[in-house]
Amino acid sequence: MEILNLLLDGFAVALQPLNLGLILLGCTVGLFIGAMPGLGSVNGVAILLPLTFLVPPTGAIIFLAAIYYGAMYGGAISSIMLGIPGASTAVATTFDGRPLAKQGLADKALTAAAVASIVGGTISVVLFTLFAPPLAHIALTFGAPEEFALMMLAFATFIGLGGDDIAKTIFSICIGLVLAAVGLGIV
Repeated sequence: MEILNLLLDGFAVALQPLNLGLILLGCTVGLFIGAMPGLGSVNGVAILLPLTFLVPPTGAIIFLAAIYYGAMYGGAISSIMLGIPGASTAVATTFDGRPLAKQGLADKALTAAAVASIVGGTISVVLFTLFAPPLAHIALTFGAPEEFALMMLAFATFIGLGGDDIAKTIFSICIGLVLAAVGLGIV
């Protein structure tokens, strides 16, 4: 029940006029950022981060999230229309969207991408809202053995995806570990 009360409070904050304006502005700017090949959602958020100093903290988070979500859909525009994915998240859109655009059905491809973006984003937010508290509790119980197992799984995945040259992959992992250890304190 506490989650529902917090959600209602969140909707009350999000529906304030300033925050609605920031959502609209952020989605519009994010759409243009995502449509530019090579820029992407993460870079767009990083570039526009200084603008958040002009608004209250809650509005700043809302603005950055709107930029991110707008840019995630905006990547579909360059993928479908130009065949150039703006970010790695839009590569799969190129496979189906670009052939549709060549057939003169770009409007259908863009509509399908928008609907998929809305449905996927909504489902992910709902699942995150429901499962974040229990997963955070589980993550806080992780100790050294669990972290070691997680790192071994990551390294095994790297080696599996690395191709035929396993020695080169292991060497790259070791270089990454050495670089990650720089400045690491005891704490």
